[in-house]
Amino acid sequence: MDLRWRLFGYVLAFALGLLVMAVAWVGLALREDVAEEMEASTHLVNTILALRASDGQASGELEALLAGGQLRHVALSVERSNMEQGVAPQADGILPALVDHLMEGRKIHEQRIPLGDRVLVIRADARAEIHEVLRDGVRIIATLVVFSLGMAVVAWLAAHRALKPVRELEQGLARIGRSEEKITLPPFRLREFASIASAMERLSAELAETRAARQQLARQLLDLQETERRELARELHDEFGQALTAVSISAAYIERHAGRASPDDLAESARDIRNESTRMIGQVRTLLSQLRPHGLEGLQMVDALNDLVSGWRGRAPDIGIETAFPSTLPALPPAAGLALYRTLQESLTNVLRHSVASRVCLSLQQVGKAVELTVCDNGVGQVDDVVRKARGGLLGMRERAEMAGGRCWLDEAPGGGLRVHLSLPLSQGQA
Repeated sequence: MDLRWRLFGYVLAFALGLLVMAVAWVGLALREDVAEEMEASTHLVNTILALRASDGQASGELEALLAGGQLRHVALSVERSNMEQGVAPQADGILPALVDHLMEGRKIHEQRIPLGDRVLVIRADARAEIHEVLRDGVRIIATLVVFSLGMAVVAWLAAHRALKPVRELEQGLARIGRSEEKITLPPFRLREFASIASAMERLSAELAETRAARQQLARQLLDLQETERRELARELHDEFGQALTAVSISAAYIERHAGRASPDDLAESARDIRNESTRMIGQVRTLLSQLRPHGLEGLQMVDALNDLVSGWRGRAPDIGIETAFPSTLPALPPAAGLALYRTLQESLTNVLRHSVASRVCLSLQQVGKAVELTVCDNGVGQVDDVVRKARGGLLGMRERAEMAGGRCWLDEAPGGGLRVHLSLPLSQGQA
């Protein structure tokens, strides 16, 4: 059963219970009022009968009935001398004062009956009615107070029980904030809370996967850094070591035989030194282009991208690479230029290794205040599979784009394959 209906049932049952108590209270009060009314009527009838039996004379029974009270809406009094006739009896207290205030300016009906040297005064009395109204008002107010307190207690208990899942959700959010592993929340009966818990568990799982992917990316970056260092050390040792050794030998020969060697021998040694120096310069340029291509911060960005594409055409002649590059681009910020170059490099690497594509279309253009790159292939890649199995390459492209203030995303290419989008903002002055 839904928790909301259970809470509604509890409140309804409590309200019905209070209603039954109120009805019982009203019934008891009504019974008491009827009994008092009947007793007062009986007393009034007995007083009239006693007055009639006394034949206008004061008697002990009549005196006892007049002294007994217990009348409602009518007041009986005996004036003991003619000097007191016409003078209403005064009484002290809050109720008589209230009666006098309410009846001020109103005519009070009374009847005087002689009893020998005395006079029996019968007059209308509002004290009983006021007392009855006040008593009923107090009962109603007390009922409302009890009902309000009861409803407040039930509402507090219901809210306390209904908000208990909120505390569970709060603890789950705290665990997510502490970067704990995938969290599992208890089942909730309320559908809305269950939906929120499911969304939090999905978020926790996605964050855990993202953290794992970032850790893997960091490890891959460290491995790549170490690999590049080893390759650079090997290049320096193998290529530059041999070239410098050859240059050193030729220079030593010239030094030792400068006065005795023929001009042809000296010229040959000089040519050897020049050839080795030229080869070393070419190797240095190649290493520098691999480490960080030249011209990424300036207006030579398009030339650097064309050089990259030319290198890939030589590596993969079976893949047709079509380019739609402008002749020039505005100067990009350093981070944006590097992100553009590395994204194109990584995209072409993925096409060559994984896509089984026969054609790749590259598009670069300025759109408003941003530069957009599109790499579209006709391979067999699917966006969901690529994103689910994403490793350092795709994560690295996204990280570089975010560092440059842009974004990188994938979607399906028309006709099949993948399409990589990169959007990078221009610098404020260029924009």
